[in-house]
Amino acid sequence: MRSIDPTCKFFGVLVSAVVLAIFYVPELNFYVLAACALATALSRVPAKHMLLFLLPAGLLAAGLYFSAYHFSSDTVVGAHRQMFTDARVLNGLLLSGRLLAFAGLGMLFSLTTNKVDFIRSLNQQLRVPSKFAYGIIAAWGMFPKMAGEYAKTRAAFRARGLSAGFVSPALLVPLLVKSVRWSEAIAIAMESKGFGEAEARTHYRVYRSGARDILFLSLPPVAVLAAGLMLG
Repeated sequence: MRSIDPTCKFFGVLVSAVVLAIFYVPELNFYVLAACALATALSRVPAKHMLLFLLPAGLLAAGLYFSAYHFSSDTVVGAHRQMFTDARVLNGLLLSGRLLAFAGLGMLFSLTTNKVDFIRSLNQQLRVPSKFAYGIIAAWGMFPKMAGEYAKTRAAFRARGLSAGFVSPALLVPLLVKSVRWSEAIAIAMESKGFGEAEARTHYRVYRSGARDILFLSLPPVAVLAAGLMLG
């Protein structure tokens, strides 16, 4: 999964999610989740990262299940399924399973795709403006620096005997000022190095879509569609 072109992977996952939204089949949702988890694990993603990614979705899915079960009527969302005879159980599984399936698709893309490679691929293959692409890359690189600076500001407050919560305006204001200064410095540095739209730029790494990338773009949506038709 890591070697697949990021743009093809993105649209393959996106179209699969759109096709999945058409069907009201609880089994299909859990099959998609299992397939995404298997593909992510085969990409050598640690199980800890997968569990942390799915934990918020799992909590929301549990809430959706019990809400749909408790407040459900006799009307079943979607077609009647012989596997689940209780309408409340079916409604809960439909809602919670769909959320988990979408979370699994997001996990498959997020944990197997380098974010910088994805932005560069969009810039080269979909002609996303360079100012927009390089701006996102620069902002993404600032996040770790902002987290470290936030921790330093908290430590400075404690050294002066001042108390501040984990999220405090007293800590956010200095961070905001420093972020503005960093952004100005980055903008000046990019302009001085010719990051503009006036001339065509060459790329150190060129992204091209091969047969395997095109196959991934078409195979997952077709597989979800076929499974939905068979189970529906």
